[in-house]
This record gives sequence, structure tokens and C-alpha cells, in this order.
Amino acid sequence: MSPPFPPLPASPWPHLAPGIVHLWQLHTPAATPVVPQWQQWLTEEEQARAVRFHRDRDRHTFILSRGGLRWLVGQYLGLDPAAVVFRYGDLGKPYLVPAHSPTSGPGLEFNLAHSGDWVVYGFTQGTAIGVDVEAIVSRSHGEGLIQRCLTSQEQQTLSSDPAIRQRQFFGYWTAKEAYLKATGQGLSYPMASVEVAWTPDATQARLVQPSTAQDFTLQPWQPNETTAAAVCVVGTVRKICWGQIPLG
Repeated sequence: MSPPFPPLPASPWPHLAPGIVHLWQLHTPAATPVVPQWQQWLTEEEQARAVRFHRDRDRHTFILSRGGLRWLVGQYLGLDPAAVVFRYGDLGKPYLVPAHSPTSGPGLEFNLAHSGDWVVYGFTQGTAIGVDVEAIVSRSHGEGLIQRCLTSQEQQTLSSDPAIRQRQFFGYWTAKEAYLKATGQGLSYPMASVEVAWTPDATQARLVQPSTAQDFTLQPWQPNETTAAAVCVVGTVRKICWGQIPLG
């Protein structure tokens, strides 16, 4: 399933302009052969963290998510992936060290998320961005999550059909988390304090609350039929494009 956005070419490398969003997807099972190469780009701390994962799948996902981010940032900035240096905010959101940021003009902004078999990355120029992706699977205490994370208005929109209800919940979840990541609040902010409204065909979403002086662009999509994703950007977006990270 392809996202409903114009495609990004991997060559020549696409130009990122203000008002444009670039989304990149990585299907982790297909990327297993590049794990050894991408692991070499990680810092000593990241490599030590990777070793602590007991399951190969979790270790590979960590390596691919961090390695993929370094590769993408390297492509945008003309750097070797191993030379890309990140710092992390109090809530874990990565950002570039000042040496990688321009002395004038808008800098590169980005975010990533992973779940199940997918890693997604979002890039903008000078505009805060958040992305989220979630595998649509049954979770223990699912109804409890609905009560805790959705507003009463949102709960009224859910179907009584369990499969549809589950898909709708993850649509809300990814939209809210993308917003919270874009604003730098993360899951420390109560999800029920954010309300999302959907178009009848559930292909577009917008924030109802919290009401702020800022505008936000919120867009859901599905990497495949069993995965929900969303991107949120501060301000107005002219175009969202997407691509698959090349593995060759």
C-alpha cells in the first residue's frame, strides 16, 4: 500500500524547501541485510545499547531506526552517516548539534518513530515536526486505553465492530502522538487533553483542541493495511511527499 502523497526520488536527492514535508518509510524485514553496515554508523553508546536487546528483531529495529536516520540526515547535509552527531532533548527527541546547523536560515528538522515492521521518518526545513507509527494489533486493557486516551466526543465516534474500533483507536493515537512530538511534549502530556476530528472518509484529520495561536497541519496515512501512521507539522504545509529508503 502506497501513501497518498507524491513520491520522492532517491536519486537525485530531493530538495527540501520551506513548506514541504518529506516522509521516508523503512520496512525492517526487507532491510535485515544492511544491519551490519548501518550498525557501524552508530556511536559507541548506541552500539552498546543495541547489544542489550535480547531479541534479534528488537536489536535490528533499533539499529535500523538510528542508522536510517543518520543516513537520511547525511544525504540532506552532505555528510557521512557516521559523522552525524545528535543530541537528545529531555523527552528523547533527537536534534542536530550546532555544528551541523546553518549559521543563518532555517535548519533541518526531523523526527522518527517505529512499531512492528515499520520505521517512519519526517523532515522539514525550519519547522517543528512529529511523526508516529503503530502496528494495529490487539492490546491488553484496550478499552481502558480508549477511556484514558480519547475524549468523550472521540469515543462517541468509535464503531461497535471490534476490528473497526481498533483501527479507529490507532488512528486517534498516532495523530495525537505526532502532535505531542511536534510540540515537544511527548506522552508526558495527557492524550485526552488533545482532541482530533476526522473527515467522513477518515483520510484527513484536524486538531480541535487544545486551541493555540499556532496552526498545525495533521495528516494520517497507512504504510500498509495493518499499520497506522500520522505526521504533524507546526504551521501550514504546501506539500507532503514520501519515499522508501533505498537499500542498495
